[in-house]
This record gives sequence, structure tokens and C-alpha cells, in this order.
Amino acid sequence: MSQMDTILFQHFSNDFAQLLESEYNYDVVIKLDEQSFKLHSLIYLHWYNFIKFPLKDIDSSTIFDLLISFHELDFEELVIYIQLYLINDKALWLRFKFFKVYYTCFLYDDFEALQTFYIDIFAEYPSLIFDANEFNLVDESDLVTLLKRDDLQLEESKIWDKMIQWGKENTQDLPFNITQWTNENFLALKTTLNNCISLIQYFQMFGKDLVTKVKPYKQILDPNLWDDITTKIMAPNESVSSIILPARKIFFNFINHSSIINEEHFAEISSWIDRNSSTYDIRCIPYEFKLLLRGSKDGFEFESFDTLCADIPGTVIVMKVNKMNELLGGYNPLVWSSDSDECRIKNADIAIGYDSSANNYGPYFSNSFLMWGNKKWYYNTYENDHEKLLRDEEEDGNGFFVDEIEVFQVLKNQMKYKTLSN
Repeated sequence: MSQMDTILFQHFSNDFAQLLESEYNYDVVIKLDEQSFKLHSLIYLHWYNFIKFPLKDIDSSTIFDLLISFHELDFEELVIYIQLYLINDKALWLRFKFFKVYYTCFLYDDFEALQTFYIDIFAEYPSLIFDANEFNLVDESDLVTLLKRDDLQLEESKIWDKMIQWGKENTQDLPFNITQWTNENFLALKTTLNNCISLIQYFQMFGKDLVTKVKPYKQILDPNLWDDITTKIMAPNESVSSIILPARKIFFNFINHSSIINEEHFAEISSWIDRNSSTYDIRCIPYEFKLLLRGSKDGFEFESFDTLCADIPGTVIVMKVNKMNELLGGYNPLVWSSDSDECRIKNADIAIGYDSSANNYGPYFSNSFLMWGNKKWYYNTYENDHEKLLRDEEEDGNGFFVDEIEVFQVLKNQMKYKTLSN
């Protein structure tokens, strides 16, 4: 595009923006849910068949694409409205699709509501970004913003681990084994993490974590910092020259006994159990999850399940599918008993069951999802007992193996819940 074309395009954009801002001679009213917006038919023509429906009837990805289109057309009110709709009604989708939305929303200045949502949500649920496969793609400025938060809900040693992980993945030519690193390698890592290193609260970490996690990388620290850290370990009352950052405000230390799911998963499971439309805050999970069985420790056979889990009321089964980043499971509010007759099961008559007889299979959720043997589960996609399809039959040919399985008893935690509610 030539300079003249650019100038003409800018003039045209300004004139078009003025048309959008004026209600004069409007001939169309767009109604989204309970909100009405006055527009001109010239603009509306390409959108009519798309936006005449309530937002609740449109899938979340399409709504977000619509938001971007309204931004490009400079529909300021609609941009604000749709952002608030996504935050208030589609927060769970925003969390689990955050890399799709996160990077896009920070490209536009008028997506302030979504930007604030993500800054706050990452502080409260840091595993969303720290445990993501795309974590190494996070911009340095965004990582710095997160590390500056005094309400980052993660223990400091894990924050250090994630910072080092990001630094190594964004520094070229580092040997895999740190014992093979040269001074140049440490200097390169220090350069990458230059704006992050001072934001770690070293003096709030346990001595064991400092020795096992920080000491191997002490060359990236400022010259006096490691000396001051060791001084505080040996003589806590001694003064040091390094800045001691105050401890982060950890709201609630949820005790996670799982090796395959995190606090956010427990919050979501709790919400699902209570049929809440929104997910519980991790600070206000009203249940405790008592670990009954872990396959890697107790065995994957139905005999282990029969011994440790049968006849115990209110249990959650969680499993990690072999060679896939996939979690499956289910909740049984009753007991697993042989005489008993996350999507929910539609057919209550065969909702849950357990066979401890010679059939040699264990718990099942409807007739289509059941324990079949050692690390093997069976799923029949022809059954229509669930609200939605759990797995694609082509993925596993009706059977799949698991790397891990865990069973928890769900216990109401009235005392902890009341304390957090007051």
C-alpha cells in the first residue's frame, strides 16, 4: 500500500467511525440478549444471519471471533458488552482456552476487561499458565507482571522452578545436564531472566528448597544475594544488605494429595458435584478429598479397588489415559456395591454399578464406561447413556489403558468452608 493509499484509508476509517458513532438515520436495531444497539443497514448487512440469535445460543469460540470482528468495525459498545458477557457467563471457557484468547486480547487496547480478567485469574490460578504446554511462549513482560503479584497463589519454590523452566526454554544452546554448563551458559540464562530474578522471594523459601533448587543456579544471582541467603539460614536474626521481599498473601493452602490433577480440578469437581453453574474458588472448596487408592502404589486390578474402595460412600475416580494428555473419571454419591442397580449419565437405572463376582471387572458408569482389567478400561461409544460423547471410538477401539488411577472419598468440610465464608 502506497503512502497516499494509507492516507486515504485512514480518512475513510475516520469517516466510517463517525458513521458508527452516530445514531442519525439508523435503520437497524441489534438485540443481543437484553441489550439493544442502533446501527445502519450497510454495516449490519453482513452480520444479520449471524447475530440475530441470543449469545447463549452461540458457541464460545464464535462469540470470541465476533468480538474481534466488532473491534475491527469499531463497535465500542458491543466490544465492551461481549467482553463482559464472556467474563460473566463463559469464565470457565476463558480459563481453559486461555492461550487462544490471552494473546489475542493483549493485542487490542480496548480489550481491557479481558486483560484484567487474565491478570487476576493467573494470580489466583497460576497452574493455568505455569502448567500449560505453551508456557515457554509467554512474553517476558507478562511473566514479570505475574511474578510481581504479592497474591500469586503458589509456594515460592515452585515459582522459582517455573521461572527457571521458562528461562532455560528461552535461552539457546544450554546443555541438558547443568553439570556441563560453562560460565557463558549461566551468563546467558542470567541475561534471559534479568528482569525476573529479583522478583523471587528467596528469604521466604525453606532451607531445603534453597539448597536443592536455588544453589545449583547461584551463578545467576547477584554477587551478594547467595551469601545473604545462606546467612539468613544460619543466623535468621542477622541483618543483610539484600532486599527482603514480604511473603506473598496465600489465601488458602489446599492440600492436594493427587499426582495427576491440581487444585483447580478439585474445585471444578466440587462445583460439578453441587451442580453449580460456576466453578468454586480454590479458597472456598467445600470438600476434602481423601485418597483411598493410587494405582501405581496399590495396584490397578479390581481386587485392589474392591479392598480399598468398595462400600465407601461418595467417591471420585480419576484416571490419566496412557500416552495422551487426557483425564477421565466419574463421581459416585452412593457406595460401590455389587447389588447396586464429566458429563452426567442420563439413564438413572444403570447409572452406576460394581461387579465383584467372577466377571472380573470393577466399577462402571452406565454400561459403557467400566474397569476391565489391569490398567485397562472399556468404553462403548454405541451406548447413549451420557449427555455427550466421552471419547472417540477411533482413538482406542473401545478400550484404553491408563498411566495412573486415583480414587478419593469426598467429605464435606463444614468448618473450613464456614471459616472462609466469614
